[in-house]
Amino acid sequence: MSGAEGESQATPFSRYKLWIAAGVFLLLAAGAYLLRTEITLPTEDQIKALLDSIGIWGPIAIIGLRCLAAILAVVPSSVVVIAAGAAYGAVLGTVYVLIGAELGAAIGFLIGRALGRDFVEERGWIAALQGTKVGSWLLAPDASQNRLMLAVLYCRLLPGLNLDGVSYVAGVTPLKLWRFLAGSFGGLLPYTLLLAFFGDGLMEMDSSQIAIAIGALACVVALPFVWKAVAAYRRRKGDGAPAEPGA
Repeated sequence: MSGAEGESQATPFSRYKLWIAAGVFLLLAAGAYLLRTEITLPTEDQIKALLDSIGIWGPIAIIGLRCLAAILAVVPSSVVVIAAGAAYGAVLGTVYVLIGAELGAAIGFLIGRALGRDFVEERGWIAALQGTKVGSWLLAPDASQNRLMLAVLYCRLLPGLNLDGVSYVAGVTPLKLWRFLAGSFGGLLPYTLLLAFFGDGLMEMDSSQIAIAIGALACVVALPFVWKAVAAYRRRKGDGAPAEPGA
């Protein structure tokens, strides 16, 4: 019995190690390719011509893709933000992305509120948040509106959390929608600005600078997965550290 339990506990961590190893290999392979290959990006005039040709559909596509990423996580949000920064500049790209992110977050929040705690709990989102200190703030039954809003903000900033899950879980709390959106906005703004500026800056880089920048960005993007792997390992070793960080 205990052997079976140990095997089932080891499986998630083994899966994390496999994904991390595969990711590191792909990043190294991509970096080696980029460093040896001349990278050609479209010029600013070419991008402007493309944007003029698609008109209003460009911003709508950015908003829609980021909204979809917030609801279903089928679209990598980082790619959408970088593309928005490259196409529309850091400021306007950030505006479009945040509109989509807030729309998606609101939809997730309202779905969670409509379908209830059982729906959210069955998908493991509540259990995932309970393993973190700020997640426990969001789930505290007697938390004030301000504390719940701050919990959402910190959850958005904390690497390794399922951002879609935060929206659904917040929907089953007493938190008001406008406070949820305010907390989400504050938590998503720094990350969105950073990636949008990165996308905007790609237009001014040569091939070697792009390779270095992509490598650095890949390391940053990998941090949440490393965080998850470490948290899974600590949970496997014992109940104390991840579950009770304030102890």
